[in-house]
Amino acid sequence: MPKHYIRIAGLKEGEHRQAFEIKDKFFEAYEQSEVKTGSFIVNTLVVLRGLDRKLTINIEGTITNLLCDYCAQKLEWPISITSNFVIKESEKETESTDEVIYVLSNQHQLNINQLIFEMINLSIPSKRTHNKSEQEEGKCDKEMLQLLEEYATKTNKETDPRWEVLNKLK
Repeated sequence: MPKHYIRIAGLKEGEHRQAFEIKDKFFEAYEQSEVKTGSFIVNTLVVLRGLDRKLTINIEGTITNLLCDYCAQKLEWPISITSNFVIKESEKETESTDEVIYVLSNQHQLNINQLIFEMINLSIPSKRTHNKSEQEEGKCDKEMLQLLEEYATKTNKETDPRWEVLNKLK
């Protein structure tokens, strides 16, 4: 898997940009990932102001292997996500948090693969379906939707007569 590093040491004060292209090969290292295929552009911005270092990562692209929750057909899911981090130096290895990335004082570059992976996976919605216009265009499998309707559990509108006595107590 290609590693994506950004330089964090030896930079002059100001803004420093880098861009990466992420393809399917990136996700091979993450076996448990829901995302297996896609195409993304990752833009990074490191801003140095005195001793302050800030990192902004913007990812835009399309996940191409998600399945629709209704019809089980593949769908493409466009994403656009931006995250901001503060980079702080530490004398010993310290675990980073959601907003702060700790680096050793002698560290010259930062591997952002895990950040990219997490940002892409966190952008996947919990409910994945074709949008209404796509459903109307026939992208949702009509046969599967008919099967779902046919085998869906029908709710029984009749109430158990034993409960009617309790309704009278109101």
